[in-house]
Order: sequence, then structure tokens, then C-alpha cells
Amino acid sequence: MGRVLKKLKYFWDCRTFASQLTAVFLVVFFVLVIILGGTGTYLFRQILESKIEESFRQTLRQTGKNIDTTLSIYKDSISQLAIDRDLLWNLKNLDLTQKADIREQAEEQLEDRLMDYMAYQSDVRFVSVETADGVIYSFDRTQNRSIYRNVSELHKTYFDQGLVEARQGVKGIWMRTEYLDRVGTREYYVYTFGKQIYDWNINRYLGSLLVSIEEDRLADICGEAQISKDQNINSLFIVDSGQRIVSHSDKSLIGKKMYEAINFDGMKVFEETLPSSGWTVVSLLNQGYIYNQVRDVQRMVLLSCAMLGIVAVAMIAFVSRRMTRYVKNIVSTMREVESGKLSATVGVNRDEKNELNLIAVHFNAMMDKINEQVKMVKIAGEKEKEAEIRALEAQINPHFIYNTLDSINWLAIENGQDEISSMLSQFAQILRYQIQKSNGIVTIQEELGYLEKYLFLQKKRFMDSFEYLIECQEAVKSCRIHKMIFQPLIENSILHGCAKLDYGGFLKIQIQELDETYLKFMIVDNGAGMEPEQARRLFSEGGSGGSIGIANVLARLKVYYGECYSIHVDSMPGAGTSIEVVIPKQDRSGDRDENTDC
Repeated sequence: MGRVLKKLKYFWDCRTFASQLTAVFLVVFFVLVIILGGTGTYLFRQILESKIEESFRQTLRQTGKNIDTTLSIYKDSISQLAIDRDLLWNLKNLDLTQKADIREQAEEQLEDRLMDYMAYQSDVRFVSVETADGVIYSFDRTQNRSIYRNVSELHKTYFDQGLVEARQGVKGIWMRTEYLDRVGTREYYVYTFGKQIYDWNINRYLGSLLVSIEEDRLADICGEAQISKDQNINSLFIVDSGQRIVSHSDKSLIGKKMYEAINFDGMKVFEETLPSSGWTVVSLLNQGYIYNQVRDVQRMVLLSCAMLGIVAVAMIAFVSRRMTRYVKNIVSTMREVESGKLSATVGVNRDEKNELNLIAVHFNAMMDKINEQVKMVKIAGEKEKEAEIRALEAQINPHFIYNTLDSINWLAIENGQDEISSMLSQFAQILRYQIQKSNGIVTIQEELGYLEKYLFLQKKRFMDSFEYLIECQEAVKSCRIHKMIFQPLIENSILHGCAKLDYGGFLKIQIQELDETYLKFMIVDNGAGMEPEQARRLFSEGGSGGSIGIANVLARLKVYYGECYSIHVDSMPGAGTSIEVVIPKQDRSGDRDENTDC
């Protein structure tokens, strides 16, 4: 097993990037197809079947509402007929105790009333009225003659069996569809609504009413709701509470038991009960039809996946070849650089934003920087050689300078020039401080000693035209800073501020903690001041202010502290100048405080 894996790994490592990318895509694609074709298709099938079944249930519910509405309309119209005043008057006058002429007149009026009713009810085929004396009057839409005494066998059976009286006839009852008769070549099947007739004003039973309605209307409603005219795919029919068929497109099944007359194998059964009659609308759906719909969708999905796979493979091959060309181009350029050709660059298209193109762009930028650094190193080397030569030529032993100043100092003392002696002594100490480790790090206490001597000499130089004050928190005196980093700023305040005054000048230097991680240095004078724009140019990096000393300070701050320092200048003509510098606090070892973010 281990050998096989090693061989496969070796074979894989020897393939090109394009081949690997295409192979990975094909594996992922086929795994996804298998997953979608397995679990995904199963879930999709379940969902689709559920949606189809829900659609059928919704259709069946709507069909049930339509049929129930139709039955309710007929029931309401028959109930209205049963309480019609004219009908009640006619039935009372058809009593056998009435005179013949009154009964004849009542018969004519009954005929007119039933004809009016059937004129508005086109699906009503047969109406029968039985008086309280047992006399039956019938009206048949297909007969040429009007009202007659020959009742249909169906209605006669209902009356003889007393169905209307026995089954809550006062409220009215629905009776299932039965065969009525044949007229020509057409056979009529009707369902019947029966109701007892009462005159509630006198609380008297006057007779019973039977209205038979053609079943075709119910069959038409069911037929319109079927998704297919093929009964083997889908069929809708109506059964009564005893499971006998009330309405069906196949009239031979009417009146038969549903489960005896119809084969339910492979069929899914949906039912909807009709509240107005207690009947049930049944819909049968062939399960094979559902599966065929699912299989059609599955075939479409698989075909789409295959087409997408072909397109995707072509696109992957195209993209991978382009990427391979990029990689080869970059590798070729790197080999040129490796051989010593530092001017070699990778050809790039600036309009493209892909990662390999970005690598090429950054590689070219890196080579440009390398070439620039090489030039700078070469120039720096040349300058360093020149500086070494000049240093050797101009080198003077510092002890000679100190000894000379010391001799002049003693000469001044011998001649009683104490002030000159003091100035020479201060100057010698300043010179020694500056020469020793010019870029070293000292404590603020040491730097303050140097500044005291420097300000003493400057004050004497300018004939005591200004006074100075140094304030420093005791807690920061042990902190360390780079030597003479603020001396050029103090010198600028003296030369361009206080020195321009004949008297009354004042220079204040303040050093304190800003917070746990930063120190703040303030240099404030009441000198001539300057315009804000001039101050901005003078103290901005790369500005054109013209002060070499300030430019040196800004450059040193940048080198020492990077982005972790800030400098703010506030100045107005005639109002003096205030300089605030914030730098990170350094401990006694010279390391920057670990709490700073820089």
C-alpha cells in the first residue's frame, strides 16, 4: 500500500500545474455529481413529490369548494321553493276536500310555479311534489306535456320508502345518484334533494318535494380538475358516506362501491369532504406519473451537469495554460537574475489583476528596488572612502585642543579674567561632550548638564539679552535619549527668536511624562515668532524651510523612532514660538518601553 501511494505521489509531482488543476477539478466535479445524483437526487425527489402532491391537494380542495358551492346553490333554491307562498297555497288547495274547480286552478298554478323554477335551473331534470293526501304531481323537462300524474319510478320509490320523512326531511336530504331513464340514445343519471313542505304559520304538513339534478354537471367539474383525460393517470369522482359512487365519468360505475369497482393498485388517493352533503371528492393519481416527472427532471439535471462539466473543463484548461505560461515566464526571468542579469524583468499586462500577474508586478518592483539599492550601496561605498580619506587628512588629536583651551584658561585666570575663564571651561566641557560618542544614548540628567553649559555660553554671546529656565520632572531624569537631539531646536529658538530682542527675551525648556509610554519636550520662547505657513514648511519632512539643523533633527527623529514620534509647532509673528516634541520613553538600558504600539 505504501509503495502504491509513493508511486502515485511521484506521478502527481511530475505532472504540470495545468494537469494537476484539471485533474483536481474533474475529481471534485464527479464527486459532486455523485453526491447530487445520490443523496441530492433523493432529497430532490422527496421535495418534488411533496410539491406535486400538495399541488394535487390544492386542486382537489378548490374542486371540492366548486362542487360544494354548486350543491349549496341547488339546496338553497329548493329550500326557497319549499317555503314559497304560492306553492304553499297551491298545496293547500289540492286537498281532496276542496272543490274540483279549486283543485284544477291549484294544479295550473302549481304547473306555472314549477315551470318558472326549472326555467332558472337548467340542470334540473325532474321535479315531484307529493301532497299530504299522497297524490303525486311531477314535472319532466324532456316531456312535451306539462304537469302530470305519472311519476318516475325513481321518485315513486323514494316516496314509497318514505325516505324524505325518515331522514330528517324537514332540513332536506341529499340522495345519491341513480339511473332515471333513457331519452332517445341518452341515459340520464340524476342525484336528488328531498325536503318536506310545511306551512309554519299554521304548523301543518303539506307534502314533500323531490328535485332531481343531472349528474353530468358534477362529472364536468371533476373532469375539468383532472390533469389528464387518461383515467389510468388521474381520475376524479364523488362518493357518498357509504362509499358508493355518486358521480363518475364512467356512468357504469355509478352506485357501485368505490373499492369494489375501481382498481387502486399503483394509485395515490386524495380525498376532500363536502360539508353541505357529506359526500367526498376522491382523486386518484398514478404514482408512476409522479416518478416520471421526477425522472424527467433528473435527466435534465444530469444533462445540464454534463454540459457544465464540459464547459468547465475547457475553461479550466484555458485558464491553467495561461497560468502555466505566467509561471514559466516568471521562472525564466528568475533564472536570468540568478545568472547575474539584474536588469531582467517579467512582461506584465497592467489590465490584468490575477495573482500571478501581481506576482510579476511585485517581482519587477522588487528588482527595481534591488537595482536602486545596489546603486545606493555603490555610491555610499564611494562616499565612505572619501570620508575616510578626509578624516585621515583632517584628524587632530582631541587632547591637543583640550590642552590648548586649558592653557588659555590659566592665562585668563592669571590676568584676572574670571568670566573668560568660566566661558572657556564651559566650552571645553561642551566640546568634550560632543566629540565623545556623538550619536550615543545618554540619560536626560546628562543631557540637561550639557544644555545648561550650552545656554550659559549662548546667553553670554548675546549679551544677556534673554533669560532661560529648565524644568524637568525628577522621575524622567533617569530616562535615556539620543545625545544632542534637541540642541538644534534650542539653537533655532535663540537665533531666530530671543537673539532678535535687545533685552527681555525668555526661553523655557520643559521635560515631563506625557503618559506611561511617552515623554514630552517643550521649547517655548517669546521671540519674534513667524507665520504659521513658514513654521509648517520649516518643520515638515522634506520641507523647504532652509534650516539644516532642524532638518537634521527631523531626520534623526525619523531614524530613531520611525512613526512613533510627533512634533507640533505653534507660532505667530510677534507672539513667540512653541515647539512640542513627543517621543517614546526609554528605560535605563536604552530599550523602548514594551507598552508602546510602535
